[in-house]
Amino acid sequence: MSSKQSIGSSVTAHNIPSSSSFVGEEIHVKWILGSANFGLSYGIANERKLSREEVFGILASAQSHGVWGIDTAKAYGDAEKIIGEYFKARGKTLRVITKLPPKEYADPMEVEREITDSLRAMNVPSIDVLLLHSYETVRRFGKVILPVLQKLSKEKVIGRYGLSVYHPEEALEAARDLTGTLAIEFPINLFDRRFQKGNLLERLKSQGVFLLARSVFLQGLFFMQEEALGVDLSKVKKKVRKIRELAESARLRPEWLPLAFVATDPWIDGVVMGVDSADHLKTNLQALTHENLLRYRALEDQLADLEVDDEDILLPYRWKR
Repeated sequence: MSSKQSIGSSVTAHNIPSSSSFVGEEIHVKWILGSANFGLSYGIANERKLSREEVFGILASAQSHGVWGIDTAKAYGDAEKIIGEYFKARGKTLRVITKLPPKEYADPMEVEREITDSLRAMNVPSIDVLLLHSYETVRRFGKVILPVLQKLSKEKVIGRYGLSVYHPEEALEAARDLTGTLAIEFPINLFDRRFQKGNLLERLKSQGVFLLARSVFLQGLFFMQEEALGVDLSKVKKKVRKIRELAESARLRPEWLPLAFVATDPWIDGVVMGVDSADHLKTNLQALTHENLLRYRALEDQLADLEVDDEDILLPYRWKR
């Protein structure tokens, strides 16, 4: 089997050992590194771009701790390039999820050029999961883009393809309208339960969709001090405080609570998490140790009150900075 074939087939949800399983309860989830802060100043709680040395340290730690993949995008500044420098030195040590930029696509050659640029930037022969950055791109340019993705999937240049969404109805429409080995990346966290309503994730999973969870920390909102919240976000300060109090009461680090909430959803295949350092990654990967999972389960029933139904809070692009 060629390297392209092995990479292209690696993204199926069931043929790779899970990253986390524990005595008494098995959690099958693939940990995925978020990389927005590799190339941009990112996050409301700690808005900064990581140095090349910090990124290399995180990637080395991810490799040594069995992290499944990395989630990146052309829109994340020079993140793809920095990842490519690491892969050039160490080899392709993680599966790659990247995104087609949100722009106008007049012809198929333009789509292929964007994908070729990402392959070259990351020094990889193929992409495990290629996502469109928004449903709007599918709606406007799907007739140009999708035949290219289908062709490249058959050629094993990409594995799964799909899109990143903000709203449940977008995921439903994508699963209805798109063919092939589909992947959908969506926001879910302690505040945002929209995708858990109406058996949506179960229905998508039954159709073979590879489900990727993002916005687990809501850009770090959960860890901010109350006085640092702006006027609009101050309406959830009591809930932010409760996250901290619940974690303390269960002897859990604040990061472990949102990670466990998402990772224990039985329909989710992969969880994207952003980190600020190699040590931060190591700490986060302890969220589902047997002891911490037991502590989480003991307080799980108390998390229902954290749900928020205000999309001005749930969707960071609506935040007033």
